Amino acid sequence: MMRRLPLAYIVYFGAVGAAFPYLPVFYRDLGLDFNAIGLVAALQAATQLITAPIWGGLADRFPRSRLTLPAAAVFAAVGAVILLTATEYLGAVLGAIVGGVILFAGLAGIGPVLDARTLELLGADRGRYGQARAWGSAAFVVSATVVGVVLDREGPRSIFAVYLPALLLTALVTAFLPRRGTSRSASIMRGARTVLGAPGLALFLGGVFLVWTALSSLNAFYSIQIVALGGGATLVGVAWALGAVVEVPIMFGFARLGRRFGNERIVILGTFTFALRALLAALAHDPAALVAVSVLEGFSFACFFVGGVTYISSLAPTTLAGTAQGLFAATAGLATIVGSSVGGVVADWITIPGLFAGAALLHLIAAGVVTFAIRRGPAARALPTA
Repeated sequence: MMRRLPLAYIVYFGAVGAAFPYLPVFYRDLGLDFNAIGLVAALQAATQLITAPIWGGLADRFPRSRLTLPAAAVFAAVGAVILLTATEYLGAVLGAIVGGVILFAGLAGIGPVLDARTLELLGADRGRYGQARAWGSAAFVVSATVVGVVLDREGPRSIFAVYLPALLLTALVTAFLPRRGTSRSASIMRGARTVLGAPGLALFLGGVFLVWTALSSLNAFYSIQIVALGGGATLVGVAWALGAVVEVPIMFGFARLGRRFGNERIVILGTFTFALRALLAALAHDPAALVAVSVLEGFSFACFFVGGVTYISSLAPTTLAGTAQGLFAATAGLATIVGSSVGGVVADWITIPGLFAGAALLHLIAAGVVTFAIRRGPAARALPTA
């Protein structure tokens, strides 16, 4: 079982690494301006907001079914095919909207449900979640680096040569992940209300929303800024890969870090480090500086994401693990709508560095909210020994 979990993360994040750093560059190559890119990202995020809790609720509603994950991966692959066919400006916008919506409707059901499935299979050893997730970051490193080199030679559409096969492999691998669920949850809506009613969880998700809003506004234009400052697609890949490289050891050692310092402290540290990363990105004047700053993104993400997943799993009922992680992902979807939409306007208004500076300020506010939520909410359960 523990061999299948890393493989699932490897193939899925191999797909993510092939597309996530380069989709903004792909949209820009099609002729979309900053506002259009922000609009497309916002529509994709709106889809994630709606569909992530649905996918999670379905996984909880049918605790013995293995179909949820492969169905989501196939759905995403269909969207990627539509996105690939987009040509010229009008066709690019329509293709990006239609294909992106379908793509993100599928992606919304992979990440959170895979995390919930992992926690379900680990059981009392949920502190080992970071070890399984670390394989995904390692795959992201390889994929993002290789695709960046290929994109420089073959053009932005070459990303789909890796993206589509990796999504289909995700469908195949996740179809063989076992289920251990025995109790069927209530309806999807009732399950979501139950999760949100857990003491302290709603306030924590409010802080998560602010963190992801600042992060999405920055990340939507990070690759574009690297290119604007004179860097190529290879350097874009290096920047995102470098951040993921930093994630790997932190995720592998997260159980030990959680026992030593406390899961909640690590989450809080991640939120403040996000603010530092955004500030340094705003001050960067050459692409190499942005690449160096990406180290902080990897550190912040590993602390905040793995800690957040573990923290939420400690507050939500075990029969609603998928719903809880779906709501966590939906919060990111809502944040991306706001961050990408406002980010496009702000970037046009006060330039991309100005946008990055605003993201740094919002990260600081978010750090305060997350700290308050954790300090005033119930303490997360201690991470078990790995």
